[in-house]
Amino acid sequence: MELKYYIIRRLLVLIPTLLGLLLLTFILLDALPKSFLIEQFVNHKLPIPAQNLEKQQAITTLGLNLSPPEQFLIYVNNLIHGNWGFMYPNSEGYGSYYSGPVLAGIMEYFPVTLEIAIFAVIFSIVIAIPLGTYIGSKPNSVSDQVGRVFSLSGYAMPTFFLALVLQIAINPYFPSFISGQGYPSYTHLSWIKSISGTEVSTPTHMLVFDSLLHGDFSLAAVAFGHLVLPVLALSYGFLAGLLRFIRAGMVDASNQEYVKTARAKGVPEKQVLRKHVRKNALLPSITVFGLVFSGLLGGAVVIEEVYDLNGLGRFGLSTVSGGYIQFFGILGTTLFFGIVLVMANLIVDVLYALMDPRIRY
Repeated sequence: MELKYYIIRRLLVLIPTLLGLLLLTFILLDALPKSFLIEQFVNHKLPIPAQNLEKQQAITTLGLNLSPPEQFLIYVNNLIHGNWGFMYPNSEGYGSYYSGPVLAGIMEYFPVTLEIAIFAVIFSIVIAIPLGTYIGSKPNSVSDQVGRVFSLSGYAMPTFFLALVLQIAINPYFPSFISGQGYPSYTHLSWIKSISGTEVSTPTHMLVFDSLLHGDFSLAAVAFGHLVLPVLALSYGFLAGLLRFIRAGMVDASNQEYVKTARAKGVPEKQVLRKHVRKNALLPSITVFGLVFSGLLGGAVVIEEVYDLNGLGRFGLSTVSGGYIQFFGILGTTLFFGIVLVMANLIVDVLYALMDPRIRY
């Protein structure tokens, strides 16, 4: 089967997967009391007549007076048109620090999470491939044992604990590495805009990349410095998992007959490892990349709260804090994370097929 047909098949498989995800979130939505859902659309700071009008609009928007199948169709239609609900403070003023459409809030805060994830993935890959290759080529050696301890500690250590340890240990010596401290004032820059009271860069909303795009290298260096500790804390578990799989793949590939034949022919060991062993050892690591990527997104919730970063993880956490539950914010964040994971697994499948032409399932 040609690669393009394989990709088409994987895209078609996405349809029932996404429908299942939508159905699951709809069931959670439908299980809530109708009065609670209506209240999610009401801004309690408005006068009573205006609140009553918003309640009627919520009934129509959600189709609460219709049958469940019709409600599901309306729910899917609202999602397609970007109507993922609203987030308001309650009557006492408590609730999320964000107020407005849920999808707009997700799009505003997700770039920060994506920026951290990008650097965490790059850092992990750059470290894991050469290190995994080295310890995998020397099984049961001292370096291999050290690598195993490193991997197991990465699995066992909670992300929040490592984040706090790094913050406490580094802060006295490098205070500029602590997010939320030491940022210069950049409100005078034309490409910095205020959205919902939060200053964000344009066009990507990722300060490091936007600074580079606009040629402000000093601000890019400062912004990157503030990401060092979050990236280290977030990537440790990902790096440990990737290192373990690369090491296992190296050991397995080294025992294959084609590797033994290459060595018997006198091919230099470095060339054997580089051209024959490592290439095949990386294949199993790609298959788990999507699963490990979910750990990055989950860890971002804690990392962003510890280091005071306004990312999607903190946005999602704010929907259940402050004494007022923003259910549409919870549902929207859950749905968005689900879509991101589904797309990540699709990319992993395509990459796996590109690296191993035998894979066509």
